[in-house]
Amino acid sequence: MKSAYEAYGISHKNSLKGRTLEAESFMKAVTLLKRAEDFPQNKRLLAQALEYTRKLWTIVQADLKSPDNQLDDKLKAKLLSLSLYVDKTCLEVIKKPHPHALQGLIDVNQNVARGLFSTG
Repeated sequence: MKSAYEAYGISHKNSLKGRTLEAESFMKAVTLLKRAEDFPQNKRLLAQALEYTRKLWTIVQADLKSPDNQLDDKLKAKLLSLSLYVDKTCLEVIKKPHPHALQGLIDVNQNVARGLFSTG
């Protein structure tokens, strides 16, 4: 049996569309990264946050490279540049975790989410 919170989460997720759904995905990355930052001794939280973030940005990369993507080329280039930063930073943090390493990833994901919420 699902709790009321889980039922709300499923209902909420099913009602999201377009830019709002995308923004929520980036905010989930922010939440996971902040949790990992708050508990630096918990390697499992760090691994989960980095795995989710890398998967999210892999999807972004694939979408940006799709011929169906209708964003202008300048914005695509900026987002691809951010995705390369995210990939590089995630790999660096995996190799050598340190206390403030996640802040850049948090900022990038938060800023992308804000942009999506403002256009959604």
